[in-house]
Amino acid sequence: MKITAIRAFPCWVGIRTQLLVKVETDEGIFGWGESGLTGREKAVVGALEHFAELIVGMDPFNIGGIWQKLYRSQYFEGGRVLAAAQSAIDIALYDIKGKALGVPVYQLLGGKQRNHIPTFATTSGEPNEAMIEQAQMLIDHGWTAMRLSPSGHDETTYEPREHIATTAKWCTKAREVLGDDVVLGVDYHHRLSVAEAASFCQKMPRGTLDFLEEPIRDETPEAYESLRRMTDIPFAIGEEFASSGSSCPSSSAISTSITASTSAMSAG
Repeated sequence: MKITAIRAFPCWVGIRTQLLVKVETDEGIFGWGESGLTGREKAVVGALEHFAELIVGMDPFNIGGIWQKLYRSQYFEGGRVLAAAQSAIDIALYDIKGKALGVPVYQLLGGKQRNHIPTFATTSGEPNEAMIEQAQMLIDHGWTAMRLSPSGHDETTYEPREHIATTAKWCTKAREVLGDDVVLGVDYHHRLSVAEAASFCQKMPRGTLDFLEEPIRDETPEAYESLRRMTDIPFAIGEEFASSGSSCPSSSAISTSITASTSAMSAG
């Protein structure tokens, strides 16, 4: 079996853009992958065109070898765009291999390890009474964990200081109303500085939040070490990290940043 083509399909799915990637073979078996780099699909399409020149004609079963070729064959390796293109191809190759062998992909990755996966829901409204009502509705429907949205999260230009106090106030109110059993977190989409994130955490009683997702950007992983010293709220981080030197945190940064967390939560 040989790879014959890589085709990219930018599209709109649900509430965001996505890039679906199809890898075709000479035996008619094809696989689907997805790049995950929402908002930069055209850049990933360009990377896929480069990668196609390298791997068309290769055996799609050699997934590890293809990954190494894509990552190491050029002077500039890694980076979010290239890593997104590699990831989409990687997923598609596993899809091809699973179809060819007649087994689900999880059997290629060590077999099934659990029967249930805990998930969480996300409220969509601004922090106010409506947000708490929506959260209560989610609890009534069986959700035991949820991610609240910060104030001003839909604004194109975000001014953290205009919204930190409001978000902290309604997170505190949500905990009071919803009780201690539900898992509560907030996703800041890395819009805060270290000082702003610390200020936000300090405005709430201890135990208000079970996790704080992506409070700051990952360009300087040591920043998470600094923030960890300012709050004991567990961090949910990782979706910005890619396989490149500047974007991949040191192991000490990761271990320090998730200290006090018994289970890390992360979502897009």
